[in-house]
Amino acid sequence: MHLDTLKCFLYIVEEKSISKAAIKAHISQSAASQMLSKLEEDFGYALLNRSNKGVSLTDRGEIALKYIQKIIKHYNQMQLELKNFDANSNHITITGTPSLASYSLPCMLYRIKKKFPEYQFSLGEKSIVDIIDDIKEGVTDFGFIDEMWTESSDLLYHKLGQERIVLVAKEDYYVKEQIQLEELLQVELIMCTLNSKICDHLDDALKPLNKKKEDLNVIFNANSMTAVKSSVLNGYGMAFVPYESVKHELYEKSVKLVTVNQLDLNYDIYMVCKKTVDLSHSVKQSQGYLLDLGRKSFC
Repeated sequence: MHLDTLKCFLYIVEEKSISKAAIKAHISQSAASQMLSKLEEDFGYALLNRSNKGVSLTDRGEIALKYIQKIIKHYNQMQLELKNFDANSNHITITGTPSLASYSLPCMLYRIKKKFPEYQFSLGEKSIVDIIDDIKEGVTDFGFIDEMWTESSDLLYHKLGQERIVLVAKEDYYVKEQIQLEELLQVELIMCTLNSKICDHLDDALKPLNKKKEDLNVIFNANSMTAVKSSVLNGYGMAFVPYESVKHELYEKSVKLVTVNQLDLNYDIYMVCKKTVDLSHSVKQSQGYLLDLGRKSFC
């Protein structure tokens, strides 16, 4: 079987459509169908259910997907290492959770690049599970996560500090600068689904009131911090966001902070990587610099 066939299978699974996968792979729909049929013939099992509504994985398809994803991931990593070796460069891959990668890590990347201009850095965002998996498999050099995900003899966790979470509203939004926890149940909120830690902490904070996060007056949920901030600036409601994401708006006084008594949503930030003995010289240097800086690594 060919690598292109495996990639085509992944496209079909992602798009839930053979025709859309064909467009993504820049091949004809019939060619994509033939690749899928050949793959199933080689394996000896049906990997996808086909219907008028699209395609879905069979139970055996779920198993195949898990290993095909790893094959492609390792192939891409091999290509990257070969390219870096030929170019005699030092490439370092950093991955963070969506909320950290969006606002806290770019500043860190800028500082570390200034310190080590000879190194090449790339920044990506993934879920905690994928970050841990990528580090173990050598696809990512080190990652930034917002919780201790798992104990592992292969990995080291370094606490760098905390992500500060604040409640913001439009500057002229009618709300007191300081409110009680029970008053939070009455205000209109816009929630960002990028960060589950905020929701988890809200659940814990509301327990003394015999309430849950579902009891909050959430106008709508958004999976984009840009959409959340835009909604706040339009006066649609208030939102819990990382402080780093609204520093500019606070400076311009387009938004204001609202303090909620007895509420602390801050969470720890960890850098995770393989044990030092398994790291390259460039990764060791970068890691050591970030550990010395600690929370100052971020903006």
